[in-house]
Amino acid sequence: MKEVLIINLKRNGDIFAMGHLVRSLMATDTSVTLLVLEEFKKAANLLQGVSKVHTIDRKKILTYKKNRIFSDGFALEQFHKDLAPVMQKTWDVVFNYSNDRVSTHLTSLLKANSTKHVGIRFNDTCDIEYSNEWSILFNDILTEVKYTPVNFIDTYHNILSVKNNTDNFVLKTKDEYNHSAYQNFLDIRKMESDEDDIKIVGIQVTSSTSTKMLVHEELISLIDSLYMHPNLFPVLLVAPTDEERRIASVINGEFNNSLVSIESDFLAMNSVLLNLDLLITPDTAVKHLADLTDLPVIEYSLGESPLFKQGTTNTESLIISPIVTKRSFSKSEVENSLELQNQNVLITSEDIMALVRYSLFKEDISSHEFQNDVTVYRPNKDILGTKYTYLAGSFDPLAETERLASRQLIMKKLLSKDDTNLYGEMITLDIETSKQWLNECKDLITDISKSLLATLRSLLQLDNSNEKMRAFVLNLTELCEFCECDSQFMRIPLLRFRSRLEALNTSDFLNSSREVEGLLYELKSDIQHQVEIIKITQEKIRNTADIARASSAKEI
Repeated sequence: MKEVLIINLKRNGDIFAMGHLVRSLMATDTSVTLLVLEEFKKAANLLQGVSKVHTIDRKKILTYKKNRIFSDGFALEQFHKDLAPVMQKTWDVVFNYSNDRVSTHLTSLLKANSTKHVGIRFNDTCDIEYSNEWSILFNDILTEVKYTPVNFIDTYHNILSVKNNTDNFVLKTKDEYNHSAYQNFLDIRKMESDEDDIKIVGIQVTSSTSTKMLVHEELISLIDSLYMHPNLFPVLLVAPTDEERRIASVINGEFNNSLVSIESDFLAMNSVLLNLDLLITPDTAVKHLADLTDLPVIEYSLGESPLFKQGTTNTESLIISPIVTKRSFSKSEVENSLELQNQNVLITSEDIMALVRYSLFKEDISSHEFQNDVTVYRPNKDILGTKYTYLAGSFDPLAETERLASRQLIMKKLLSKDDTNLYGEMITLDIETSKQWLNECKDLITDISKSLLATLRSLLQLDNSNEKMRAFVLNLTELCEFCECDSQFMRIPLLRFRSRLEALNTSDFLNSSREVEGLLYELKSDIQHQVEIIKITQEKIRNTADIARASSAKEI
């Protein structure tokens, strides 16, 4: 049996999202061990496919480090003590899941204890070592593009070369909680109607930050609309904390304390989710639990919520968001901008209710007029995994075209496959925008190709003269400056090139010129992929125009 250690030093939501990968590993002959922070151990223990959970007590280590009465040696001793169980064992694979600096150092530290590392780690000179192309994509490309074309869950599976398997149930539950939740919800359905037509809708009332939440007035209006609908029954979902109890009490007070409020920890929440018909939630850990229980979700994505990186993956779910060109996915930017903080007023209770009726009763969504600058997406599946498809509302055709074209490029580069549906989606959004996008990409390809050829030429002419070295460095710098161009589709190969260049194991350009030359030719090959995508898109546009002309002529 293969022994895999996954290092995940992130929060509850990221640990639950990791459940998709654990579920896939459950289908293989693999024993999974987790290394997490002590404060998120309970979340890790909810995943059935995990054989062992080890923890790092970050709070205790920081207490020793920051308190002047203690020597720093106490912090180091505690850190060493926490790591001892994983350092004393040999691993077939060590997976740097959380991809931060600490987890990367830990993956490096375990080099002597592992046959293989997955993700990134540091070498002896503190340069980054990538395990494969997917780890470059995850670490240096998806972090640099605004409209991430690949969901993180799919990226993790490809980094580890594991097929996404949804057959297993990965969350732990208790029989007593399952029975209690089933019976209580059955009683609610019977109390509300003699017929089996009551849909119970869970509402997650809080998130980690206020910028991710609906404004209070819209939340109250939404609950009221659900409450007054003859076939819907809303329940409030609350964590067992004083703050969430207070918020639920304030909301319930608006309804003369007539609402059902369910207070539960994560273990009991799994049983609750298994008995709901729909969940309405901002970006929360509960959203990831719902995905793992196959419960449809209406996710309102606000603030810094990572819409395309970590949105709900259930194909029965829906995501509503302010138009992406007016959003920032950076927490610091949102916190420092009143305009970004006020975006939660864009999503109204009427918009969410339209999505509820569409989801549960299959009502026609095209008859609803969404607020300006609000977009609705639906998760779909393709050969790369979860793809977010425009469904309703406003959208920016250029941003959506960039996102879909970037997805096609990654598919072509890393899977050597094309998805003809993506081309169709690109030109269906707005054919005139597609034409404009094509022209801009052609101009950029021309400029980048000229810069690439100049860099190659100066590299081949390198000798020991300072003049030729300066000419090469200047050309290389100008080429790398295209990493900051406006088109994320055009940036992707350049970001990959820059990452590979920075990861070279030597500081002597003369000695590594052969490697640099190889990287430049790889960049040239990646640009050719872009040219092929542009040609196919152009042909699709031409065919669409021909069909339209033929149809018009036939009508005449």
